[in-house]
Amino acid sequence: MVRVLALLLLGSLALAAPLDEARTLYARGDLSGALAHLEALLQGYDPPEEALLLWGFAQYRLGRTEEALYAFARLVGTLKGGPEALFGFGLALRALGDLESARSALEEAARRGYGEAEGLLKTLPPPPPPAPRPARPRPPSGPRGGASGWRGSL
Repeated sequence: MVRVLALLLLGSLALAAPLDEARTLYARGDLSGALAHLEALLQGYDPPEEALLLWGFAQYRLGRTEEALYAFARLVGTLKGGPEALFGFGLALRALGDLESARSALEEAARRGYGEAEGLLKTLPPPPPPAPRPARPRPPSGPRGGASGWRGSL
């Protein structure tokens, strides 16, 4: 049992080192270096949440908006990312010109307490007014009754 716990601890330390280094490089502005350290962590089915967040924000800052959107979408789609992932998702959508989807993501991030989302929402143009609903055509009513005017028996 002790051996299993030791292996688990070593495994989590192995993941923590590249993530710590990526965090440091990102804070220094070395976005390419941060991405290089995150690469190994993003392999597999369920990468760490913080690795995907850092990857997304680094890609966004490098102008790689679609790659950033993909990272944030992975978090938002699995409900793991929380308000920070929603903010990043909205940020990327806004940059790609999908303002309605960006507004929706940013509003949800703001509802969940991510303060920067409120400031970004103020930069979006107001939503368009709802389109008027078309009038429903009335069925013709004639002497024979019914919508088709056909009345008969078989």
